[in-house]
Amino acid sequence: MNADRRLRNLSGKIGVLLVGLLFGLAPAAADPPAGGAAPPVLRHSEVVFMYASTSEAYEAYGATFVAWGGANTKEEVKRHRDLGIRCTGSVWCLTAGAQTLYENAALREAVAIDIEGKPIPVPWQFDKVHRGQTTDFGNTNHPAFREHVKANVRRVMAGGADGLHVDDHLGVASPAAWYGGGFDDHSIAGFRAYLARHATREQLAAAGVEELAAFDYRTVVRRVATTADAVKRRAGSIPLFDLWKQYHLEAAADFVEELRAVAAEAAGHPVLLSANACLGNEVHHYVVPRLTYVVCEVWFEAGKGTSALAGALRAFDAARRLDRPLACTASGHDWAYVKERGACELARFWIALAYAHGQRFMAPHPSRQWCFTEKLGTHWYQAPVSEFAPLYRFVRANAALLDGFEPVPDVAPEAPKTIAATVRRKGAAVAVHLVNLDYAAAADRMRAAENVRVALPAGLAGNAAEARCVAFGGETVTVPVRREGDTASITVPSVRLWTIVALSPAPE
Repeated sequence: MNADRRLRNLSGKIGVLLVGLLFGLAPAAADPPAGGAAPPVLRHSEVVFMYASTSEAYEAYGATFVAWGGANTKEEVKRHRDLGIRCTGSVWCLTAGAQTLYENAALREAVAIDIEGKPIPVPWQFDKVHRGQTTDFGNTNHPAFREHVKANVRRVMAGGADGLHVDDHLGVASPAAWYGGGFDDHSIAGFRAYLARHATREQLAAAGVEELAAFDYRTVVRRVATTADAVKRRAGSIPLFDLWKQYHLEAAADFVEELRAVAAEAAGHPVLLSANACLGNEVHHYVVPRLTYVVCEVWFEAGKGTSALAGALRAFDAARRLDRPLACTASGHDWAYVKERGACELARFWIALAYAHGQRFMAPHPSRQWCFTEKLGTHWYQAPVSEFAPLYRFVRANAALLDGFEPVPDVAPEAPKTIAATVRRKGAAVAVHLVNLDYAAAADRMRAAENVRVALPAGLAGNAAEARCVAFGGETVTVPVRREGDTASITVPSVRLWTIVALSPAPE
């Protein structure tokens, strides 16, 4: 081990020690393994790790769940359960990988192909080439690739993990939807059967289909487009193309459901099921009803600070509408920005924003937080424990203000433009989350907002006379609730990053 590496390891241990001294090392107990009962969903206060990590890191953060795999053996499952952490295995539906494709002729035949019969490399795996073999999309409609994926499920679930995470769940549906692909014999046969169930006579006649039993959709496509680029450009002009995409998306969702059964058999008990389904994008919503919860990347557009949050807010809202809890992280581009600029405060903002909207943000990983840029490809960020663990300890310490609270329909608290305000309710108890938007990028800090007035319908506040303002990184203070006609208002002394304003009914 070289001197630089020893120094990094020492720095990481010091960070863990400092956080442990400040916040206590024992994590709150997670739900026990589900066994034969219906598995629990994620609690709002869940502290989720993306990948498996060290026991010291788990303790520093108060981890309760590992969502993206890593507990592949009985020993690893036991280690996590002894720490009170539910854990998962993970499988990849994207590709067999360049080296495996190079070495395995059967899997080279089981890749996604375009209308010309050419394999389709995964664009964001451009830097993964083995002896000239590119990393090509796997074909989840091909028996050889399906068995490859299932074998991996059996391997990662052999230790009895609580759940399975399916990464890049779309499989061949991704190149079918976006890259002019999916035109192999197995997909063509599957589409033919799909048309028999879903297409009208009028739709088939308009496409020139006379005999469905012998129909080859490639013939129709080639009348309009003969290359992958042409398919992408002219998709709207290709007959039956909407049904073609729908077929692929439904087939991908069916395969994910099939993997749940394989995982349960390998684990020896019913399992939780998640997928990297990018919420807010309808293409990814087909699989959501099959899942226990969603684990995915969300685009925060780090280069724009806090001013371009539409993608993240759309994902949070989709999780609510689709009634599936979300554990998210930022995109690889976002994390590359944080790594390059040391923008820890910006990342803390993302964490607070997710929890304020009823979701969870996975703990920035101490050694393997995925980053991506077109220049560098895949690279990794070692997220400092001392920068992020305190915020997760705040989440765990205030679980009583998070768990069981639901959004209040059609109520948007009045607050300054520099504050993102959301309101949640549990019975008569109300929690208003205030997240600061006033980010100074050059200094990587939030400009504290002072004397923040927040107003909400008086009926929602009930008879509460006081409100507790629970601030991350600050003291908890009690302030009066003032009635102004049909409005109740609270003035919060200061909001630096995230403050939860708690209102409870006053004793009668």
